[in-house]
Amino acid sequence: AFAELLQKLEADILPGITHWQHPRFMAYYPSSSSLPAVLSETVIAALGAVGLQWSANPIATELEVLVMDWVAHILGLGGDFLHTSGRGGGILQNTAGEAIANVMVCARVWKHRQLQPDLPWEEAFYADSSKLVVYMSDQTHFSGPKACRVAGLRVHTVPARLVDGNYRLRAEDVRQAITADKAAGLVPCALQLNYGSTNTCGLDEAAEFETMAAEEQLWVHVDAAYAGPAWALESFKSDVVAVGRVATSVNVNGSKWFLCGFDTAFLWVRDRRLLTDVFSATDAFMAPTGDSIYSPEFKDWSVPLGRRFRALRVWMVIEYFGTDGLKAFLARAIEQADWLRAQLDAHRAFEQPVRTRIGLVCLRFADEAEGRGTAELAAHLQASGFLAYPSQVQGRPMLRVALGGTSTQQEDVQALWQEIKSFAEGTQ
Repeated sequence: AFAELLQKLEADILPGITHWQHPRFMAYYPSSSSLPAVLSETVIAALGAVGLQWSANPIATELEVLVMDWVAHILGLGGDFLHTSGRGGGILQNTAGEAIANVMVCARVWKHRQLQPDLPWEEAFYADSSKLVVYMSDQTHFSGPKACRVAGLRVHTVPARLVDGNYRLRAEDVRQAITADKAAGLVPCALQLNYGSTNTCGLDEAAEFETMAAEEQLWVHVDAAYAGPAWALESFKSDVVAVGRVATSVNVNGSKWFLCGFDTAFLWVRDRRLLTDVFSATDAFMAPTGDSIYSPEFKDWSVPLGRRFRALRVWMVIEYFGTDGLKAFLARAIEQADWLRAQLDAHRAFEQPVRTRIGLVCLRFADEAEGRGTAELAAHLQASGFLAYPSQVQGRPMLRVALGGTSTQQEDVQALWQEIKSFAEGTQ
């Protein structure tokens, strides 16, 4: 019976799959899975444990504490975000979007308590939030504004500027937006920065916002879903040091570029009480428990009560590859992207509308007008066994090539370039 089921799977299901693990899948951003990540899912499913609280599956909670501190240490996020600090800590989420939604709900309640210190605890959840504003750039993923809608917060989108080859939010522009909003009777609440914006992989510089965030008493959230793993590499350490100083909360995806597979999203906060103040809840049927460093009640850190044993997957990935193996994987994607960027620079048919430091390469035809060429190139690549989707930046077309897949090798990137080059030279 199971053999027949597998035959049906191959005949009826797999033909409809977009193969994200294919070495020539270069659309969106990668979803880098790995052997230990896949095998861990088998163990997790077989155990079938439901992490309602520490006592429901003690090792799940304890291992999550351990791996969240491990990953923070690998990235260099700083001691304030570690569970062992006794104040900060991290939690695994399904996706970056879920993490940001949780953060914005907490930022709203935090701001009400800040504005009205004598407000009864329960009343902070029902206070009028219609004047609270969250600032973010126009390059922010739509999950940012969506999270603010969930939280009942206003969004002030500030245009990013082209700086050093990519689009970045500038502190002076945010300050002007805040000044105008305050004059209109609105209240600044939070700032969301991007470290690896989805469309162009722009990197907002956290250090630039340090003084302003302190003066305006802003909750600063850094969305580093894609590019955050680069902090493990020495050449990106100055960036993460600044994030560690400025951020109230940080999210990084383990599923995009950290070999943990979907769904693995890391969320860290400087002060766990910012989460537990909002999400703490219990009932008589829950087991009594203490709350130590290695037995936090993660049900009180976000919306869900039941939680999967995702920490086992992260633990197996780190144990299998080690820090050096993870760094080598990250460096390989950047080297592949740098090679492709060099080929584009040397060919007169192409231009790069933005420059990135990581695994995303953006390109278009130098003489392209009204989108002619990019869509045709994307279709040609798909017919040739590659998948990369066209996009736009500032109203002009481009093609996004997202490298960093687990199976993508240099020969795949070279084959991609040959297809791009032959298409350009055949249509000139």
